[in-house]
Amino acid sequence: MDPSVARIAWTFLYFGHEKIFLLDANIMTLQKNGFELTKKIFAPTLTTFIPKVNSKIRINSDSLKENLDDFVVLDARTPQEFMGGHLPNSKLIPFTEGISYDKIFQDKSFLQNLFFDNQIPKESQIVCYCMHGHRASSLFLQLVIAGYENVKLYDGSFVDWYGRRLPLE
Repeated sequence: MDPSVARIAWTFLYFGHEKIFLLDANIMTLQKNGFELTKKIFAPTLTTFIPKVNSKIRINSDSLKENLDDFVVLDARTPQEFMGGHLPNSKLIPFTEGISYDKIFQDKSFLQNLFFDNQIPKESQIVCYCMHGHRASSLFLQLVIAGYENVKLYDGSFVDWYGRRLPLE
């Protein structure tokens, strides 16, 4: 249930790395499918990476505040955190709803149904947030897997919003 892998994947996407893959299996599954664990040290191949920031998948507090009515804002936190205060007009969808206990994420059809049941139209512009951006990164990737194209991460999330003394509900 650790959303850190999603945050790392989102960060690669943000910096323009076009081919990211998440190994969506645990060690037991890998061993059952013929993968061997080894202590062999592999020498990495050196390469050069030149970032090309993909600003379409990120939003900051000023842009969100100015255009709040244009977005479906999704809170990836727990119900308890949500009840303690949330961004105006945000909707709670805990990131845990779309994860699996034997893989990282539920399958595409499960995620499509999850967002359909929560009345999130595919054509919407969506912003995901949580406390620091990690859980929201997981929700971001779940939406992408489900086929949503207009998804942004507010990586400053609640801590940034609250720190700027912006309005809460």
